[in-house]
Amino acid sequence: MSKVKELNFEGQTIFCALDVHKKSWRTNIRDRDFELENYSQDPDPQALVTHLRKKYPGANYQVAYEAGFCGFGIQRFLQQSGVNCIIVNPADVPSSDKDIRRKTDTVDARKISRELSKEGLKGINVPSEEIEHARSLVRQRTRLVRDQTRCKNRIWHLLMFSGLQLRPDEPMKHWGGRFVDSLKQLHCPSAPLRLALDIALEEYLQVRKLLSTATRHIRALSRQPAFEGTQKLLQSIPGIGLVNAMVIMTEVQDMARFKTLDKLCAFAGIVPDTDSSGESEKVRGITHRNNDYLRPAVVESSWMIIRKDPAMLMKYRKYCAVMNPNKAIIKVAKHLLSRIRYVWANKVAYEKAVVA
Repeated sequence: MSKVKELNFEGQTIFCALDVHKKSWRTNIRDRDFELENYSQDPDPQALVTHLRKKYPGANYQVAYEAGFCGFGIQRFLQQSGVNCIIVNPADVPSSDKDIRRKTDTVDARKISRELSKEGLKGINVPSEEIEHARSLVRQRTRLVRDQTRCKNRIWHLLMFSGLQLRPDEPMKHWGGRFVDSLKQLHCPSAPLRLALDIALEEYLQVRKLLSTATRHIRALSRQPAFEGTQKLLQSIPGIGLVNAMVIMTEVQDMARFKTLDKLCAFAGIVPDTDSSGESEKVRGITHRNNDYLRPAVVESSWMIIRKDPAMLMKYRKYCAVMNPNKAIIKVAKHLLSRIRYVWANKVAYEKAVVA
C-alpha cells in the first residue's frame, strides 16, 4: 500500500480576503487561478492562521481586509505570526455596478480576494503603536473641540428660539467665566426653560473641562523624546502652534513615505477633483478625499501664517487678485505643506522668506 504524500504548497501563494465584522468574518481564499474557499468564521486571527497552515502548509500567505472599525490589530497579529497582511482603503477596491447593486459580505470578500491575486491592491500605511496611540489622543481632542462648538450652538439656539435676551453689555464673543455666569443668572419665564438652559450649560462646561485635560496631556506628550525634535521644527513655522503641530505629526507619521510634495498634498486633500476626457476638462473644486484631521489643521495654520510671514502674505495677495479668498488660502496651504515637508525632511528650523 503506497503512502499518501504530505501536502506541500511550497513556492505557491495563497490569497485570503477578509470582510470583517464584530461578530463574524467572511473569508475568501484562492490561488492565482481559482477560488478555493468562501466561508464564515469567528472573528479570531489565530483561527485563520491555524486554518491556512493546516490546509495549505508551506505556502506563502497574502491577506487583505478593508480599513474600518477594527483598526490595525488584525494586521499586526498576522504579521507577527508570519502571515503577510495589508489593509486597503475601501474606495480603492475596484467594484462593478453589479457588485455595488448586489452588495453582500460574500461579494465584498470575493472582490478583495480577486484583486489581491492580481496584485491590484495597495495597502495603507500602518503606524507604529506609539504613533497610533498618540494620534488617538490628538483626534479625541479634535472631537472635543467639535463637541464644544455644538454645545455653544445649542445654547444659542435655545436662547433665540425661546426669545431670551442678553444684556447689551454682555461680552458675547468670548465664552469666559463672566459670560457663563450671566447665562446662569439669566431670567427665564418658567422653571422647565431654566432647567433646559442649565443642563445645556452643564454639558458645555463638562466638555470644556475635558478639552482642557486633553490639551494638557497633549502638551506633555509633545515633550517626550519621540516627538520633541520634530515638534520644535514644526512650531518654528509661523502659524503652527502646539496642537496643530501634534495633529500634523501624528497624521503624517513619517515624512519619508511621501516621495513628492504632490503625494503629501493628495494625502492631506489639498488637491482638486478633476474629470478630464479628450478635450473636455472639468475641475470640481477641492477633493472630497482627504484626511479629516490633517487638512483642517493645515488650512487653519495657513490663515495664521499669512499674518506672520510677509512672503506668504505676498503669495496670498497674488492669488486673491485672480480668485476668491477661500480658494487663495488653499493655494497657500499647498505652499505651507511644502515648508512643512522641507523642515521635517531636512531637520532644519524654518526661516522666513528663505525656505522654498
